[in-house]
Amino acid sequence: MLIERPAWFVLAERWWRASVPYLSRHSLSVGCSPDGQLIVRCSDAAHGTALRLGALKITDRLNAQRPPGVPEISTVRVVQPPPVPDEVHAHWADLVGADLAEDVRPNYLTDWGQQLTTEARSAEARDLLARRAPVVLARLRALLPDTPIARLRLSSLRPVRVLIASSPQFTDREGLERTLMDVWFDASQTEGPEHPLFLTHAGETEADQMVETWVTDINDTTPLTSLRVRTYLLPPSLRQTDSAQHQENDRLADGPYDLCVEFAAHEGEHLPLAELARKCGVNTWQHLEESPQPRSAPSR
Repeated sequence: MLIERPAWFVLAERWWRASVPYLSRHSLSVGCSPDGQLIVRCSDAAHGTALRLGALKITDRLNAQRPPGVPEISTVRVVQPPPVPDEVHAHWADLVGADLAEDVRPNYLTDWGQQLTTEARSAEARDLLARRAPVVLARLRALLPDTPIARLRLSSLRPVRVLIASSPQFTDREGLERTLMDVWFDASQTEGPEHPLFLTHAGETEADQMVETWVTDINDTTPLTSLRVRTYLLPPSLRQTDSAQHQENDRLADGPYDLCVEFAAHEGEHLPLAELARKCGVNTWQHLEESPQPRSAPSR
């Protein structure tokens, strides 16, 4: 991707801060593309996701507040935060100890690459890494003397990841909410109540909006839960010629996910996202609108 800095770009930093005051504390405009996209780098993946989801509204706000001499932008494009160095992955067991290497894994960098976040399989593994943090950081600096990583963030527990595939004709809100409650209960019983539940959906159907509403209601009524929703937009059909889009679909369906929940409007309906998940070996639950209870569907 070609990033340019035309003469007007000296105004971009102040313009960006004035237009998106909250997100600007966690992001930085770094240039623009030849087709008029404003390129922004975020301090971490979470704020990058928030910026991508709000790109349309943010673009309108930026264009409405343009300083004199600044052209309209076509959209905001988020540049991924710096990845965890390959050396960290390759020497992880040496850094944290062989007894802990499989139970806590490096996740991503935050705070402009200065903080390493990790994901733990259990609270015990998370707490053990916290106690070893000074030793781990010393080993990391010895391995990578020029690394900007200065802190280890307290590990998040491994989330239970659930992919939602839904029919455009699905309208059974009561059945959807009952199924999601069953998924949440099973996850709490299997992994433990501290493990967050991540629901990913395509953001295209009425059922996808029902999922968002259910999560909002759960978080409002039980604020101590760790329920989260991540939204991705997918094309409605797999019959595409764009190989890059095929790869994006495959990446999304592959997750990795613990479960795919399929909300179908009728027997025999084939949902592209669910089919991708099955091909990736993801276990699938199917809820038919005519059925009062979800039933287990073959994962292949």
